[in-house]
Formats: sequence, structure tokens, C-alpha cells
Amino acid sequence: MENQEIPLPDLSYLKDMTDGDEESLKEVIAIFLEEAPRLMKLMKDGAIAEDHDQLKFLTHKLITQLTYVGINSVVPDVKLINTGSTKMNDLNERIDKIIKIVDFSVVYLKTLL
Repeated sequence: MENQEIPLPDLSYLKDMTDGDEESLKEVIAIFLEEAPRLMKLMKDGAIAEDHDQLKFLTHKLITQLTYVGINSVVPDVKLINTGSTKMNDLNERIDKIIKIVDFSVVYLKTLL
């Protein structure tokens, strides 16, 4: 997957949620930027350890955060992991894809602060 195939985060939901308040928008983005690397690492570690309870907990939290900051392209994969990680043959590949897209989006979101 080349970077040009990764859509930029769509901040329209966050702008609506914050009524266009720039400081609130930046605060939500900053919280996500602080949390995202840790969550990505924990999700990868959970997959390696086959800790499906941990994956369910992390992905549940991640769905909300990804939606807030508009990283919508990975939400279907995150939901799939949330509901069925035990049945997935491609769990690690999906997590790697999610991490790549989130990492790309983090670079973009940092430019907004």
C-alpha cells in the first residue's frame, strides 16, 4: 500500500463535535496523538500473544478514537478484530495495515497542532 492510497483523516465529525472550536479540536487530536502509539504497540503485542480479550478491549477503545479523528478507512478492520479476532487467519496482516495507516495519519495530524 503506497502512501498516496491512504486517505488523509476526515476531520468533519470532529469539527461538528467541537462546534468548530479550534482549541477543542486540537485538544482531541493531541490526546489521540499521545494515545495512538501506545495503543498500536499494545494491539500488536496482543496479536502476537494471541490475547483476544486484550484485543477486544483495545479495539473497542480504538474505534471511538479513530472515528473522532477521522481515520475511517481502518474502522471496518478494527471492528472485525473487535468481534472476531479468534477466527482470523490474517490478524497480524490486518494489524500491520492498521498501524501503517494510523502512523501515516499521525504524521498529518501533528501538522495541525
